[in-house]
Amino acid sequence: MVEMEEDNEGMDSKTRLNQFCQRYCLRPVTRKDILYSTTKFGNKQYQSIVRLNCMESQEYAGELCEAPKDAEKSAAQQALKAFQAVIASLPAGKPVKKKPPPSELDEVNKQIADAENPALTDKVKLNALCMRIAKRPLEKGETIYETQQLGVGKNPSGYQATVRLPCLPEDWAMKLFAGEVCQNKQAAEQSAAGIALKALEEDQALCALAEEKVPKKPSEKEGKKAKGKSWKGWWVSKGGPDLPRELVSEAPVAATVLEWKGSFGWVKLSQPLEHPAASKREGKVYLHRQDLKDGKELLVEGEMVFVSLYTDSMGLGAAEARWWRRTFL
Repeated sequence: MVEMEEDNEGMDSKTRLNQFCQRYCLRPVTRKDILYSTTKFGNKQYQSIVRLNCMESQEYAGELCEAPKDAEKSAAQQALKAFQAVIASLPAGKPVKKKPPPSELDEVNKQIADAENPALTDKVKLNALCMRIAKRPLEKGETIYETQQLGVGKNPSGYQATVRLPCLPEDWAMKLFAGEVCQNKQAAEQSAAGIALKALEEDQALCALAEEKVPKKPSEKEGKKAKGKSWKGWWVSKGGPDLPRELVSEAPVAATVLEWKGSFGWVKLSQPLEHPAASKREGKVYLHRQDLKDGKELLVEGEMVFVSLYTDSMGLGAAEARWWRRTFL
């Protein structure tokens, strides 16, 4: 069971999150500002997600707990950890003030306020963009930061961080983004997040995925016909091997397996292909397990296969993959 942290005054994480939002927003928070949604798994397992509508609708998922209330506290605790630096920067005991009426704020002042919002760091923006792409809340370990100290001794020359995002589709999940050298670990992680955020925002395919709306969960009658997939109470749109395909060639072509990651992998064509999508992913072709034939469940690096080719919104893909020995028997 997850142990819930309390401060020196004995307040639980939900109370502390409520007070932080009031201090940050300079107004009392309402029920609609902080929303908790809890999902039950098995007999006594609950996971809660807290949505902060008062702070750009950011969402944070807690760990599995044995009681719904503890699940909500765990989600609140994750939100507090995300805003730890912002909480430390707020003056203690700052009174809650009411915001002026919207009529007194013009659009220019609003844009300036948004740009100077200390809560909207690059790490927060990156986390929000990844959730929009994945169409679900992120779990622990789906944004991985690693920081190295440069130099030795008590006076290091600086810190450099990298971030990897396994929550992203296909080869994006394996990319590593390195930030600039900074004076402390927090700044180093923010730098790495900024580099990753810029790369994601510049990719048209990922931006298109981020803009797609999450389909509503179909009714029980429509469930059998629905093409989406249920994930912990969220209804996720099609992705990966389920993206719409456009056939390139039905004739089988030879390819060599470059790597296999359990349910999907990458192959390289034996002969160059003249097609606009062939230049993407450094010439690698996506292959999913559902496209393996002859009863195969996995492939081995260096193995040869014969495949037909298609394209989808992410690039070039392989289908109807057959093991070369079976082909010539």
